[in-house]
Amino acid sequence: MNPSNNPESKMRSLPPLRILLCEDEQLIRMLLADTLSHKGHHVFEASSAKTALQHDLDNVDVLITDIGLPDGSGIDLAQAVRIRRPNLPVIYATGHADHGLTLDAHSAAVIKPYGAEKLFEAMERVTGHAPSV
Repeated sequence: MNPSNNPESKMRSLPPLRILLCEDEQLIRMLLADTLSHKGHHVFEASSAKTALQHDLDNVDVLITDIGLPDGSGIDLAQAVRIRRPNLPVIYATGHADHGLTLDAHSAAVIKPYGAEKLFEAMERVTGHAPSV
C-alpha cells in the first residue's frame, strides 16, 4: 500500500486544529471527540447549536456539525458562525446522500455512517491541508 494512501498517514498530515464539534448524539460525539483528540486536535464539544454558539469562535479552526440538531439545523449554525468567521471551514455530517447542501471551498459533507478516513479527508480539503498528489 502506498503510504500516502494509508488512512493513518492521512490522519497525521493535519496540524493540530481547534475543532468545534456539534453533535446531539452523545455516543457519536464522544467517539468523534476521542478520535480527533488522539490525533492531536483540541475538541470543543457541543450538543446543540445554542451551546456551540457560546464558544469563543475566534479560537476555532474547524466546525464539524450534524445537520439535524435539537434546536435547529447545522446549516443554520454554520451560517450564524460564518457571520463572524466568513471563511471558517465547516464539515456537515448528514445521513442523506442527497443533502442539497451548497458547499464552497471551505465546506464539505460527510455521509453517515462515515469512518475516520472520510472525516480526515474532508478536514484536509476544507482547511487547505490536502496533500499534493
